[in-house]
Amino acid sequence: MTSYLFIVNPNARNGKIGKMWPKVESEIKKQDFEYSAELTKEPLHAIDIARDRGKDFDCVVATGGDGTVNEVANGAYEIDGTFGALPLGNGNDFAFGHKYDDDFVRSLNILREFKTLDLGMGIARSEENERYFINIVDTGVGATISVSSFTDAKWLRGFVKYYYLALKGIAKYRVVPSKIKIDDLDEIKTDLVIMAVGFGNRFGGGFNVFPDNYGFRDDFAIVIAGDVGKLYQYYLLNVLKPGKHVGKKGVQIFNGRKISLEVDKPLPIEVEGEIVSYGARSIEFEVAPRRIKTVVPQELIDLKKEKKN
Repeated sequence: MTSYLFIVNPNARNGKIGKMWPKVESEIKKQDFEYSAELTKEPLHAIDIARDRGKDFDCVVATGGDGTVNEVANGAYEIDGTFGALPLGNGNDFAFGHKYDDDFVRSLNILREFKTLDLGMGIARSEENERYFINIVDTGVGATISVSSFTDAKWLRGFVKYYYLALKGIAKYRVVPSKIKIDDLDEIKTDLVIMAVGFGNRFGGGFNVFPDNYGFRDDFAIVIAGDVGKLYQYYLLNVLKPGKHVGKKGVQIFNGRKISLEVDKPLPIEVEGEIVSYGARSIEFEVAPRRIKTVVPQELIDLKKEKKN
């Protein structure tokens, strides 16, 4: 029988996960899972739990939002474990982008079926930190907005919260002269608004930054937006939600495996809902040397087969 370690972030979704966990655990018992559960006590605790206890289970499950996904995936990757997600957070961008369900009962059904794909992992590096990621990492105005999300508009969640904070954040943000190198391509110079890199397709609670991009790819999707004025930045914000920013003025789309970014003033780096640097001048993103075995819905497996044909 497949065994599961549910790593639960009780502070996710503005503290609501801790209150709803007994109801979720009741359903886990009802579905007759062989499982253990451990609640996190502080930031980065989920990495330690996954690394230290995950090897005793067939699947390590991130139970919370995208920040929990990132931490648990980091720990599971270190022990070459199998990763799964039970999306209960504010944005759930990794899970929803990879065909998980908003209803936790149906997401538990996906976990119990235990169908897997090997998904890509990336590495984000700055001068003072390094972190693996499984979905999307960004810097520029998007990461600046994420910094504010920890203290501002706590009564909102998901896309509505991000959009509200984006309206405020764009007003304050000043473009940053930047130099970007992608694999062997010519260096790109731009007054950076935002740069996002990843295997997934959405961030910020539902912004479709990489339409039709999924973790079974071999390389990153990369978007760079720059050299545009303030009013046009608001326009890009509104076309980003449905993924209609592709081909617009100031927006460049690439694929690559290694990216370096040098900026004239420090910028934060946001990795799946967590801030891994509050001010970096030199940033690198690189495809990790191996993939992570991940429990996914059958829909994603079918989609991969369709993309191959």
